[in-house]
Amino acid sequence: MKKINFKQLLIATDITRKHCENIDCRENFANVLYRNGNGIASHALALKIYNSNEETEYTDEEVSLIQEHANTFCKPFFIDALNRAINNQPEEATDKQE
Repeated sequence: MKKINFKQLLIATDITRKHCENIDCRENFANVLYRNGNGIASHALALKIYNSNEETEYTDEEVSLIQEHANTFCKPFFIDALNRAINNQPEEATDKQE
């Protein structure tokens, strides 16, 4: 089981990771699953993400489905943020100083 907060996913907004923002990705990523997934598992997961309000636990099967769809249909900045959240390695701060 892994915990992910799609309501406040901390995303680096530049390649150097100096600037980060908490982004509510629930609707956008739920739509990725809803539009591109197959079967009831994708439908249920899309609704679970869309209806989440905080850090939510996902099974290994759900995480696999999340990563599969993110890697296929999402932009690199989102994939990086998602992988950091899954591995419990969120960005440390926003507007970092060098």
